[in-house]
Amino acid sequence: MGAPALPLTEPSPIEAAREAIEHTRRLLFPFRFERWLTLGALAFLDQCGRGGVGGMLPGAPPGGGRLPSPGTGSGGLSDAASWFNAHLGVIVGFAVGGLVVIVAVVALMLWIGSRATFVYIDDVASGRAEVSRPWSAHAERANSHFAWRFGLAAAFFAALVVLGALAVGAALLIARGGVAGAAFGAVTLILLVPLLFLLLLAAGLSSMALRDFVAPLQMFTGTSCGPAVRLFAGLVRAHPVPFLLFVLLKIVFEVVQGVLIVSAACVTLCCILLPVVTQTVLQPLFFFERAWSLHLLRQMGYDLIGRQEVLEGGASPDEPPPV
Repeated sequence: MGAPALPLTEPSPIEAAREAIEHTRRLLFPFRFERWLTLGALAFLDQCGRGGVGGMLPGAPPGGGRLPSPGTGSGGLSDAASWFNAHLGVIVGFAVGGLVVIVAVVALMLWIGSRATFVYIDDVASGRAEVSRPWSAHAERANSHFAWRFGLAAAFFAALVVLGALAVGAALLIARGGVAGAAFGAVTLILLVPLLFLLLLAAGLSSMALRDFVAPLQMFTGTSCGPAVRLFAGLVRAHPVPFLLFVLLKIVFEVVQGVLIVSAACVTLCCILLPVVTQTVLQPLFFFERAWSLHLLRQMGYDLIGRQEVLEGGASPDEPPPV
């Protein structure tokens, strides 16, 4: 497999955005409802697993029993301890079962999202509105992509659990550790705040990198996620400024997109917030956002938009065209 020719000029996210706008205008207009609906459904599925899983945890004690309040009466704490000891097996069983269900649901969402990511890339790059062909053509690479997403999600969740345990320990030190313990606990809590911010930032950047750049590189090279990650890391080292500018501009775009969605929700009495409806009505926004990173990679020699045989065959040509 030959290496793409090096770009003569530094890649420009701004120029890539301009090209993505023209690409969106050319392929989405004139308006065709069935085309927008198909792409809207794919854009919706592409977002699976990119949000949180809040609200899934059970909110009441298992078994239908009433948990005694530890603050009522002198024996409140001992009564609570006795209740937990009496129902320990049930509590552990429900906790394990709930965790298994959550992991299964998250894994399913990530798998669907990974498969849809490759289908949506294919359709945006090719100008088609297909589902079955790209779903099958990119299955192997999408499954590898899912494995990486699931592994990263598990790692970030484990890191959050560690930070949560440290926060609980620090809170206990503040409450019961005396003057020295309270000071140490307060310092620990203060240090945990930037660590949490860095963890969330790393999670967001990793998710963006996998979707916006690693998945298209997988499609171009016909490889699994690992080699594409290493290829992406090399591109970042070679072009740090364009990628940094892309991230900053992407944040601005996400804010503007959020404002437009909220405004549209107010005008339509929240009807536009229904699943698939948002992605269909505002398809030009989602289509442009998906095409943006493809055009940036195109400037670096990884052209999915102009190489239809790569999309259809899932393998890189021997001699990619010069940029």
